[in-house]
Amino acid sequence: MTYEDFLNNLEKRLHKKLHKGEQIRPIQVLKNNGLKLDGFSYRIPGHREQPTVYVNDYYKEDITLEKIDQIANLVLHIQRTCKLFSDQEVTEVLNYEQMKGRIFYRLISREKNETLLEQVPWLPWLDLAIVFYLRIPEYMINNATALIRMEHLEYWGIGMEELYQAAAVNMSCASVVFEPMEHFLEYYGLESLTSGMYVLTNKRKEYGAAVIIDPKVQRMCFQVFQEDYCVLPSSIHELILFPKSLAFEQQELNLLVQEVNASCVSEEDYLSGHVYYYSSATETLS
Repeated sequence: MTYEDFLNNLEKRLHKKLHKGEQIRPIQVLKNNGLKLDGFSYRIPGHREQPTVYVNDYYKEDITLEKIDQIANLVLHIQRTCKLFSDQEVTEVLNYEQMKGRIFYRLISREKNETLLEQVPWLPWLDLAIVFYLRIPEYMINNATALIRMEHLEYWGIGMEELYQAAAVNMSCASVVFEPMEHFLEYYGLESLTSGMYVLTNKRKEYGAAVIIDPKVQRMCFQVFQEDYCVLPSSIHELILFPKSLAFEQQELNLLVQEVNASCVSEEDYLSGHVYYYSSATETLS
């Protein structure tokens, strides 16, 4: 069965299982690095649409109609048991004064996100792009974020400068994690020999690569190494740093980055395919 047939059959079964008043519609969302996710959005009278349930990962070439029927039951169960958002709660999320303390920024690949960058406010940073996101209040959805789009700025009545300043203030208050690679791997139950490499991220280990944008963080890393250093873009969530005296050739480093990206980093989490350098003489990354 093709992927398109899978989606069509799933949509048909979902519609057959709907209760009176329930509505469901297919939706495709453009995510980071051009990744497109297919899902279904659910709504009942008197409430806003529920969060989309994505179904890409359920597809297999040998999938059966019986299995698709089970997936339809699962999708509807997830949607029906989700918290139903009131108009007041949705209005709160759209209130800039209430939400500006929840605005942050993250780094993404500029090269791989040309289409997405046409839809969102962004700023160039080296050869990457700074985009902005909102942390949804935990009482609504636990550990959820939403990418800020151009229509949010129009609704809030703010410009790029105010958006960046709000995000920068919140980023400056967030906890930065800069620890030896072996400590980072221990967190995930893995072992590693002492390498001289460090991992830079944030306490949440979510979109942590963006902490390197802050010049104070760049200088803090220099103070630890006491020399210029290299930055390997491990993913959008963390960076790997090490002193330049480890003396890898640039070609070797770029190859290492590309191998890590190919074998260890998901398509959505990819950040960059080459190494960056911090110079203490100019106090800049390049």
